[in-house]
Amino acid sequence: MMQREIFDYLTLQRCGIPNLALKTLQTPTNREFHLIFQFLITDIDPSYVFGREKKPEDEIILLLRDLRYPLVDTISKTSLAAPGSSSAWPTLLAMLHWLVTIAKELPKWLDPDICNDYNLLPIEELPFDVEIPNFPELITSEYVFNAYAQYMYGHDEFREQDMELENMVERKNEAVVQRCDEAETRIRELRTEIEKLKVQPSELVALDREHQKCLTDLDKLSGLIEEREAKFKKNRDVVETLNSRLLAQEQEIADLNQEHESILARIASQGVTDEEAARMNAERDRLKRVHEELLAKASLSLRAAGDVEILSEKRANEVDALASKYTNLIYNTGFAPRPPEPFQSINFQVEFNPATENPSEMVKGANMREVIHPAMRKALEMTSSARVELENEKLEEDNTLDRLTQECEGMMEDAEPKENQLRVLQKRYEDLKRTVGAETAAANAEAGKLERDIGEIQASVAQSKIALQSRKERLEVEYTDVMRKTEHLKEETKDKISFECNQMVNFKRDVTKLLEDLVLFARDN
Repeated sequence: MMQREIFDYLTLQRCGIPNLALKTLQTPTNREFHLIFQFLITDIDPSYVFGREKKPEDEIILLLRDLRYPLVDTISKTSLAAPGSSSAWPTLLAMLHWLVTIAKELPKWLDPDICNDYNLLPIEELPFDVEIPNFPELITSEYVFNAYAQYMYGHDEFREQDMELENMVERKNEAVVQRCDEAETRIRELRTEIEKLKVQPSELVALDREHQKCLTDLDKLSGLIEEREAKFKKNRDVVETLNSRLLAQEQEIADLNQEHESILARIASQGVTDEEAARMNAERDRLKRVHEELLAKASLSLRAAGDVEILSEKRANEVDALASKYTNLIYNTGFAPRPPEPFQSINFQVEFNPATENPSEMVKGANMREVIHPAMRKALEMTSSARVELENEKLEEDNTLDRLTQECEGMMEDAEPKENQLRVLQKRYEDLKRTVGAETAAANAEAGKLERDIGEIQASVAQSKIALQSRKERLEVEYTDVMRKTEHLKEETKDKISFECNQMVNFKRDVTKLLEDLVLFARDN
């Protein structure tokens, strides 16, 4: 996988290594490995020139340390001397793959749309409205670089670079001041909002009150629903009772009709004489007249009963409406479903059942005259006494308010001279403020002048420092040259001294030999 990625990248970048193939990345020679490594380093840093170290292995390790390769300690000079060996090649292959990854990602790092590294931007494209941690170092290094270039061209003054530096500092200060103003405005807005939140009641409290109110309304609504359900159940029982009565009456009418037909059939089957028939007809006519009179009376009775029933139903509806109104009233006033103190033992709810036959059983509940009405009167008296107490307290508070108002008016009258004194003091304060402002402006101008002088002094010091640094470097170079010449002269002197010493020793040895020969010759002669 790594070999394929390295080969694809080298092929895509048109690497000039001869006979490059995938097999090359399996067992490369020393020369092929160095060519691949040099190509990748040049692709990462085109300005780098190889040859910093005498041995290629030392230079490779130095480059990997400069590039912060995390596994540089696993690479030894021995493995670099024989990169194609089975023990060294896996480590070196991983290192080459890491270099390929760096070379691939480097264009993205240099793309301003992907990476916002301000160290890579030109100094004139730096955003002044963004917080850059090393902004002073960036503009200082740019200033030193440009000033040193001018110095190398023989210039001793750097007015253009000073103006550019001052312009960048002023723009940065303006951006910082603007950001500070925006931050202060935002802080004031937040403080105002906090004060409003402190003054206004908390939404949680309002929601809690609304929740308690909803719970109370829910209890009342639950009680009302239970009451309606009970009333519906009673009405359903009434309807069932009336239906059963209606069925019983229909059955009774059917039985009477059947009995009437049977009587007519028996009469028809019996034989009667003319006298009996005449008597029976006369009796029938009389009974018929009586029957018609009874029918007329029954009709009047039915009409009267219908009117009474309609009136009774109307009165029942009115009583039912009053009972509902009474129920709503006791729920709204808090007497139901749980009565307040001291009426907890009294059930103020009543039930109206118009379907019962006994009028005394139509209204169920506590006795209205003997129990509920006295309790209501007692509650009214308690409410009236509480209202009187509240009115008395209100009168006392009004008196206290009037007294405090009079005291405030007196204090306001006493405060008028003090306000006049305060206005005089404020006017004096404004005069002093203007005077101090003028003095402050003058002091600021003087401080600005001093700052400019200090800046000029600092600039001259920096120039002197640079000049001294250059002179120091030249002296160091001259000193190095002198030391090298001195060492050379020392070596030459040592060689000459050694040569002369050898000559003297040889001359002494020759002279000694000649003297010995001369002594021997003298002895012989």
